[in-house]
Amino acid sequence: MRTPPGRVAFLISAVAALVAWWAVAARVGDPEQVASPLAAGRALLTTFTDHALLGQLAAAVGSTLGSVLIAFSLAAAVGIPVGLLMGRYLFADLFLDPWVKAWYSIPAIAFVPLAMNWMGITWMGAVLAGFLLAVFSVILSVYSGVKEVSAPMLEPALSYGASQSQLMSKVLLPASLPSIMLGLRLGMARALEGVIIAEMTFSVIGLGGLLDPAADRLHLAQSTALILVLAVISIALSEAMKRANRRAVPWKEADAVVREGERAVEN
Repeated sequence: MRTPPGRVAFLISAVAALVAWWAVAARVGDPEQVASPLAAGRALLTTFTDHALLGQLAAAVGSTLGSVLIAFSLAAAVGIPVGLLMGRYLFADLFLDPWVKAWYSIPAIAFVPLAMNWMGITWMGAVLAGFLLAVFSVILSVYSGVKEVSAPMLEPALSYGASQSQLMSKVLLPASLPSIMLGLRLGMARALEGVIIAEMTFSVIGLGGLLDPAADRLHLAQSTALILVLAVISIALSEAMKRANRRAVPWKEADAVVREGERAVEN
């Protein structure tokens, strides 16, 4: 059985990154500035072999994932209908567009004080920070997808007397589904970013709550090991969204296969 090209490329990039990391650590030569891959691996192994540390890590990962999934779900529930309304109705577009773009352009760290003031120093504050970062990415992607739906796709439905709700559910929503899925992928990444930043800033729970004290105590190998755990979580969430995208818009995958075949024939 042939190995998928994507996995091969990922393995090659992972090996290249590991070699580059080792080279930088060897060049600096100071473990207090750059932890080597071996030092980070030892810290990770210690975490997984110590029952107390492993339990602490499992609880932190569970808390972070729970906050991310809640923030992402809320962002999807709010962002998709708001994006559809903005893309379909001019009044909603003119009324909401300045606010959405203004909030979208705010740096991620600026949401943390708002979340802390509104929800307090709790896990709900981390959820709110993740939601605020994710929802505007979802809104703008859905809005762009609806705006790209051409008039010839709408005119037949209108000529047959389709209602606004039918037009939205039968035409606009399916036609803009690729943009919706793109927005959800971006929203998942932004939700993770917001939750981690909030946990590092004011929370003592979650993966960010472990990462910040390790960095403050200059335990570089331990903090690097935690970053590796975070990278694995990020990759897993990204792959889950890719699978969902392939199921939701399979024709996009088929088009990509056809284009790849055409390029192969031309070459």
